[in-house]
Amino acid sequence: MIVYFRYKMIEREGRISSGLLRLPYDNEGSVVAYLERDGNTVLYVKKVHRVFGYLLELVTSGTRKRASRKEIAEFLSNLSIMLKSGVPLVQGLKDLTEEIENPALSAAAEGILFEIEAGSRFSEAVSHFDKIFSSTVLYLIRFGEESGTLEYTLKDAAEHVKRIDEIISDTKQALLYPAFIFVTMGAAIFFWFSYVVPKIVGLFKEMDVVLPPLTLALLMISEFLQNYFGLLVGGLVMLVAILVPAIRNHQPTRYRYHQFLLHLPLIKRIISLSNNAYISEYLRLLLNAGVDTFRSFDILGAGIENEVYRKKLHTIRDELSNGISVANSFRAAEIFPPFIVRMVGIGEQSGTMPEQLGYVAEEYRSQLRLLVATIGKVIEPVVLIVAGLMFAIILGGIFLPIYDLIGKIS
Repeated sequence: MIVYFRYKMIEREGRISSGLLRLPYDNEGSVVAYLERDGNTVLYVKKVHRVFGYLLELVTSGTRKRASRKEIAEFLSNLSIMLKSGVPLVQGLKDLTEEIENPALSAAAEGILFEIEAGSRFSEAVSHFDKIFSSTVLYLIRFGEESGTLEYTLKDAAEHVKRIDEIISDTKQALLYPAFIFVTMGAAIFFWFSYVVPKIVGLFKEMDVVLPPLTLALLMISEFLQNYFGLLVGGLVMLVAILVPAIRNHQPTRYRYHQFLLHLPLIKRIISLSNNAYISEYLRLLLNAGVDTFRSFDILGAGIENEVYRKKLHTIRDELSNGISVANSFRAAEIFPPFIVRMVGIGEQSGTMPEQLGYVAEEYRSQLRLLVATIGKVIEPVVLIVAGLMFAIILGGIFLPIYDLIGKIS
């Protein structure tokens, strides 16, 4: 829970400073202790009203730099190395806090350090910063604390965050290239219809050239775009303004949107590979961290963004609660390929579920990387063919009257 506080204090050097603080505390006493940890003297602290705090969060969330997964992975990896070298946890956090450049991650590290010094456990302190550290990272830290292997579980958490970043990065790259190509091609076609075609066809009309059906069709499209361009843009903006908040905030709309994406040929393949790798990787780490299977699917269902896959994970959890095996529960979900079901079954029978899930995650990560590399090679000739046909039609509609005019002149 993030709360805003107004404060005024005398700094250790004697300067008076004041302002707003964004902290994961709910009482002024914790904020006073946080501000005075470096020898400052607090004059007053007051919690900002909830409505004003919500407005501040809404305004600043877009401009506030968030911690990237690479930065989080580096932080966890460096802390793991320090612990392996014999550096105490508190000292390691102090050293890392001074080196972190990202303000959001630096503030989180300072908050974690403050809570540990105040007597909290490391996992308890990390849990207050769930916007930065995922539930899987938290469970790995908790398992490391209980088993005395924190330096190793932190390393596992860092590797996990890196792999998830690779999956998401590959997915975005796979979706971005086709979107860029089609937007560029659409802009070029719009330019031809709105600027080039009207001028050339207008010249033909002035010369009383009889226009063939193809040219008349192009002229109709051009006139439609010129007359209704404002309405089209306004309608598109309004549609985006309605759909984007609805997809973000309304679960049924978000589910239908994700369901629609899974019916698009190439998009379906990308989403399927990405989510299969993501789910396998998360489930492997949760099981390795000692989380029971039922609880693992609860965490996965809460953490995954795709609503269709979230519903299927809830189906698996319900099947498990009815005493169905994990492999048969995956089969009942009817969205996971036979390869996953088979590997889960092998892991369930041999007691090597995390290892089998690791193989599955690596396989789908490899397929996703291959797909990203292939998309560029496949899309380019397809775009050339489609664009060539469309511009051939446009040029045909323009040159047919020219041939007719040359025939009349002859």
